[in-house]
Amino acid sequence: MDKSRIPADLAAQYARIVDDREFGRMTEIMWPEFSQQGPGFATDSCEAFIAGLEFLRRYERTFHLVGNQSGVWEGESYRGETYCVASHLYRDGEVLRKMDMAIRYRELIELRDGVARYRSRDLDVVWTEDRALEQPGV
Repeated sequence: MDKSRIPADLAAQYARIVDDREFGRMTEIMWPEFSQQGPGFATDSCEAFIAGLEFLRRYERTFHLVGNQSGVWEGESYRGETYCVASHLYRDGEVLRKMDMAIRYRELIELRDGVARYRSRDLDVVWTEDRALEQPGV
């Protein structure tokens, strides 16, 4: 098995699942004992993580742009890092706004019986920007 594409494939699936609001599909890419820590929160199971994603429904849309990755496989475990810019669109009255978050995910992927899934994916928010979007015709 060529493991070199696994981190990129999982990161792309993660972004698509979040942006499509199909949170229950996270079970396809995370082990049940998945954990995540970030600013002001921590989860200790895939089930708890999925429940926590519900807060994203307050945004009209999200768009996760996956960037560079680095890491190494040691046997059946991969430790690495994925860069991402996560955009969140929402309305403040009549104004459409976009909040961007630059994120560095520090992740552990485990391969079990030929199946690769996240074991953990901690996030470090590098910066955020929140601004009004220009709207055509306004």
